[in-house]
Amino acid sequence: MSNLTQFDLTKIMAALQTIKEYSSYVNNPLTPKRYYLDPVKNKKLGFVWYVRYLDNGIVIPSHWTTGTNDRGVAEKFAIENRERLLTAYYNRNLVKKPYCELYTILRKYYCENSPYLEIDRKRGRLLGDKARVTYHNFITKQFIPYLKKNGIKDFEQIDTPLLSRFQNYLLADKKTKDRIIHGIKPQTINHYISYISLIFDHLIQEGQTKTNPCKSLICLKIKNEEIRGCYEITSLKGVFNKTWKDQFSYLLCLLIYTTGMRNSEIERLKVNHLLVIDKVHFIDIQESKTKSGIRKVPLHDFVSRKLMAYIRKTGKRENDLIFNTGNRKVLGSRIYDKANFELAKFAKYSKEKLERENITFYSGRHFWKTLMDSEGLGEVEEYFMGHKVSADVAKRYNHKDKQGKKKLIERAKKVFQILNRYIFLSR
Repeated sequence: MSNLTQFDLTKIMAALQTIKEYSSYVNNPLTPKRYYLDPVKNKKLGFVWYVRYLDNGIVIPSHWTTGTNDRGVAEKFAIENRERLLTAYYNRNLVKKPYCELYTILRKYYCENSPYLEIDRKRGRLLGDKARVTYHNFITKQFIPYLKKNGIKDFEQIDTPLLSRFQNYLLADKKTKDRIIHGIKPQTINHYISYISLIFDHLIQEGQTKTNPCKSLICLKIKNEEIRGCYEITSLKGVFNKTWKDQFSYLLCLLIYTTGMRNSEIERLKVNHLLVIDKVHFIDIQESKTKSGIRKVPLHDFVSRKLMAYIRKTGKRENDLIFNTGNRKVLGSRIYDKANFELAKFAKYSKEKLERENITFYSGRHFWKTLMDSEGLGEVEEYFMGHKVSADVAKRYNHKDKQGKKKLIERAKKVFQILNRYIFLSR
C-alpha cells in the first residue's frame, strides 16, 4: 500500500463509492415518482405548484393545483391524492354527460352551434341569431359572474330567492372610479329572466332538474314613465309628404311608421327583400328573433317608390343592405335619435315633450300597432308585426296556398287604406 500514490487512492475510493451506490440501488430500488410538478402564476402566492400524473407510461392531460408554492408540501399532496384524482378523472371520462356541469351548460347553451338549441329547434323553438347572441352575452357577462360570486356550484342551488336577489343586483346603480353606471330597467330585467327560464325549461324536458325557479319569481313592475309612448294617431298626417333636410332620417322614419318593423329588421333589410305579389308590394323578412317574426310586411306604394329612388341613387345591388352606413351593419343610437328628432320637428313636439312621453325612434312600431288596433285589424295586425298569433291565423296567412295569398293581399290593402287616412295626404 506504501507504493500507492494519492491519485491511486482517490480512484480506489471513487470505485468503492460506485459499488456502494450500485449495491444500495439493487437492494433498495427507487420508486419512480410517476408525477411531475409545474409552477403556475398565482396573484396571491406568486405561483403555485400544479401536479400532472403519468399512468402506464402515458401523461394524463388534466392537471391539478396543489394550492401551495412549497415544493415539499406539493410533493406530499401529489403522492397522497394520486389515486383519488386519477379515479375521479377516469370516472368522469368513462361516460360523457352533456348535463354534468352548471357553468359548462350556461356557457354553451346560447353559443353558436349549441347542442342544446339544436334539441330545442327540433321541438319547434326557433331562435334568431341576433337574439341568440344577446342571450349568450347576458348569461356569460351577467348571470355567470353573479353565480360565481355567490358560490353557486349546481343548478339545484339556484332557487327563487337567489333570482330575486339577482333582480335587485341588476336594478342597483354600480359605482366606478369616475362615474355611476345606472341600473337596468325593470322591463329589460324581466326579459333577461326569461332567457334563464328557457334554460330551466330545457333541463326539465331532458330530466336534468325538476323545477324552474323562474316560474315562482315575481316580475318587476314597470313604471308608467318607463312605458314607451307614441304620437297621437292623428298627429302625423302629411309629415312624409313634406321635404325633409336629412333623407336618411326621412326614410328610416317613413319605414318604421308605415310598416311597424323592428329596428333590427330595418338594419337587415336588403334590396332583394322587396317583392311584389299580385301588384302589391311587400317586404320579405327572412330573419328574426322568433319564428313568428319571419313574415311578409305590406309596403305602401308611396314608401316603395321612395325606397327604390334611394336604392337607385346610392347604386345598391340586389344583395346589398339598404341602410348600411360604411362598414357598420348596426346603425346605432345616434342615427336613430337624429331621425326621431327630425320627425318631432314636423309633428311640433319639443325634445322635452319627447322625453316626458318617452317617445323614441322605436315608438314608430308602437304607433303602427296603435293605429292598426284603432281600426280593428286584430290578430292580423299581430301577424304583420311578427308577434305570436293563434294557430288559425297562422294557417290562414301562411302564403302556401291560394287562400292564404288572397287573404294576405286583402289585409295588406286594408293596411294601406288606414295609412292613407292617417299618414298620407289625400291625392
